[in-house]
Amino acid sequence: MYEIIVNKQENTKTIMLLENKVIIEKYEENDETTRTEGNIYLGKVQNILPGMQAAFVDIGERKNTFIHLKDLLPKVDTKAINPDTSDLNLEKQNIKKLINVGMPILVQVKKDSTNKKGARVSTHISLPRKIHSANAKCRVYNSVTKN
Repeated sequence: MYEIIVNKQENTKTIMLLENKVIIEKYEENDETTRTEGNIYLGKVQNILPGMQAAFVDIGERKNTFIHLKDLLPKVDTKAINPDTSDLNLEKQNIKKLINVGMPILVQVKKDSTNKKGARVSTHISLPRKIHSANAKCRVYNSVTKN
């Protein structure tokens, strides 16, 4: 059985995920912590690493963010496409044909930065679902979808 425990004190928030009363994940934030995960930025490509099929993007934070080729290409249903004939096959793509140094790029932070690494970003923008709970029932409101 899973349980989520949320503890909000004056300057600290703690969230714990328990499985059979054993902590399996723990997250702590204080009021000075700034999170960028989920934020959307208009960044600028700083440099491209063709060997890694990746690039670094400046979004105005202390460290440049990292984007991989698969986070630049459109999302597709790989089951519906034959990988041998598809132009979206990663081995056949060249990141330098998609982006250039100095180019503006709209990205969303998918993973916050750490002490050693910058944040991970993607051009696959998503709007999170809103969750509202009342009387121990949970309602999920769908995110905005493209028509």
